[in-house]
Amino acid sequence: MAKSRYDADAIGRMDTEYVPMKDWQYDQIAGAIKPLDALAVEMEAKWGRGRLQELVSPGTSARFEAAKAKLDVAIHDADVPLVIERSKNLMRGWSFMEKEAIEAGHEAAPPDVWYCHAPKENGKDEFSCAIAKNASTANLAQTDLPVYTLDEVARIMRQYRLNTLANPVKELFPGSEITNMSDYKNEDVPF
Repeated sequence: MAKSRYDADAIGRMDTEYVPMKDWQYDQIAGAIKPLDALAVEMEAKWGRGRLQELVSPGTSARFEAAKAKLDVAIHDADVPLVIERSKNLMRGWSFMEKEAIEAGHEAAPPDVWYCHAPKENGKDEFSCAIAKNASTANLAQTDLPVYTLDEVARIMRQYRLNTLANPVKELFPGSEITNMSDYKNEDVPF
């Protein structure tokens, strides 16, 4: 697996391919994909994770998937101009898929249904779900994902916060965002 310039453990190890990258290249690549990532998050929140690609023709879906693979290769090769070009292409692809889905009569998720995704991390599998404002809105969600209401999320969090540091972190650092969870229980904050 290729590693970034920030993975000090990969440097000099024979079992891992370390990809050296000049600082400016990494920063330009990160900057080039930020607008794409923002658009992807917006579209997945609006339509549901993976749903938009399922609502378009097989040809459109295949071209979009190929474009993602080409961007991955450009990123791996640290080809900044190509990453910029591929990012722009994928942004056009998102817009094209949305237009095609609407023309086919499909509708985005109701505005009070939000789709969310937690990536695979710390040995835990990835998880996707939808969160609805209330039970009547949950019934309108067009998804095979589990749908939770805000009240259900509050109940789950009330139970879960007893076993994690999530609540103390939010209390000590108002406005903070939890981007990763580990299994620290009843321990001091690990920093």
